[in-house]
Amino acid sequence: MKLKFLGSACWQGVPGQFCDDSVSKNVKWDSKDFKFRTSLLIETKNKKTIIVEISPDIRLQAWKYQLKVPDAFLISHWHWDHLFGLKDLDWFCEKYNPIVYGNKITKEWYDSDMSYIPINFKLFKSYESFTIDNIKVTPFEVYHVEGTDGFLFENLNNGKKFAYLADLCGMPKKSLELIDGCDTIIVDATYIGGEGIDGDKTHFWKKDLLIFLKSLNCKEIILTHISSIHNLNHNDLEKLYPEYIISYDGLEREYK
Repeated sequence: MKLKFLGSACWQGVPGQFCDDSVSKNVKWDSKDFKFRTSLLIETKNKKTIIVEISPDIRLQAWKYQLKVPDAFLISHWHWDHLFGLKDLDWFCEKYNPIVYGNKITKEWYDSDMSYIPINFKLFKSYESFTIDNIKVTPFEVYHVEGTDGFLFENLNNGKKFAYLADLCGMPKKSLELIDGCDTIIVDATYIGGEGIDGDKTHFWKKDLLIFLKSLNCKEIILTHISSIHNLNHNDLEKLYPEYIISYDGLEREYK
């Protein structure tokens, strides 16, 4: 089971819109500070591929990383930076009718806004597992907006596991117990630099995020959904938080 970050930024991406922060003004295309919106590529034992989140950057991500047609997409929730890249795949969907896994609320958003795009939508429910090749996928509830799931991925050949916590401001006990002892936990760190925009409480703010991170039991923690709004670049974050891995586009892990 292999993992690659196709994107590692929050909903704005880096650079942000109209480069209104110091990081965005100075970012270079080939640096770790240039970040597409967060999404993951997972490769199974038999070379099947899964893309987690269909970001608005999906077309450029596919080009940059020379991606083949994926065997499935997984969507954590209906927010535009996780789902609405589907609108840029209309011709692709007409040709391939891709499998897209999502929960009930994500399906409602698709039905109301994108039903003209032909896909094979497969509903999942929190805590009900399904398998793709040698990978067991278990969606689980996280607190963000109604209908947000994280994912636990387990290599059925060797028991290696990693968890992806989509945008969140907390988790129920059942979800925390599910991911206990993972090899890797990937965590939303949108506001690792300070407070949320306009009092936004749908993501952890810095103080509560650091408390949450210390409560996790795993071999490594990777921070994703990185923003530039607090004027901290990749090197700044690595110096401030050496105990965690700061994600960047192209970061890879293998679980063998």
